Amino acid sequence: MTKVFVSHSSVDKPFVERLATDLRTRESIDAWLDKWEIQPGDSIARKIEEGLDGASVFLFVLSPQSVDAQWVNWERDAWLTAQIEEEKQAKLESRPPSRRLIPVLYQGCKIPPFIGAMLYVSINDQNYEEGFQTLVRGIRGETGKPPLGGAGASSSPVYSPTPGFASGVAPRILAFNLLKSLLPAQFDEVIFLYEIDESQLPRNVAQVQIAKDVMKLASQKEGDSFADLLNTIYGVAPHLKR
Repeated sequence: MTKVFVSHSSVDKPFVERLATDLRTRESIDAWLDKWEIQPGDSIARKIEEGLDGASVFLFVLSPQSVDAQWVNWERDAWLTAQIEEEKQAKLESRPPSRRLIPVLYQGCKIPPFIGAMLYVSINDQNYEEGFQTLVRGIRGETGKPPLGGAGASSSPVYSPTPGFASGVAPRILAFNLLKSLLPAQFDEVIFLYEIDESQLPRNVAQVQIAKDVMKLASQKEGDSFADLLNTIYGVAPHLKR
């Protein structure tokens, strides 16, 4: 499952809590919010470090208050340091980086220089739904690009939940091909939602190899296991259901 750390100023808490709640309840995106994670008696710094370590996406909620907030700056610097190291490691391993920073412009403010070249999501009380959906696509790595049409369009089979169809060869092949095409964060979310025991999967190998093991485990499940797997994939990446 994609885990998102929401960095913000306490002044913006009502908006941020609404955003984090919607990410969790509407989109099954595991949003980390200090109000929910830090309990009385906890070490604030230690809990924040745990949240940063466990996240794959850092949402930097931009407002006049947040860009000057001490804790926000500390969280941002800690994340960027870890992200740089992760990008170096990803390059060595010839894989996409697993950590990203997404700026979320809540209120007009002076944009920090390091964000100047980044595409940010504008989301506020006036454009909330549109901005929210744009943010969700960004977190999941979905472009929203429509498929190519015309005579040269792909004729790949499209899954249809017809009774009995999911137990045949076609849905198994389709599920495997879709697993291979998912972004790493989407792939992890499918594994979580489909309730695969990660201890049964190999580590530090290519995604295609992990996908093969997922297919083996799916074949051992009861019921229309491949239909359930396809539905899980489409739930995480609906743009793949053409």
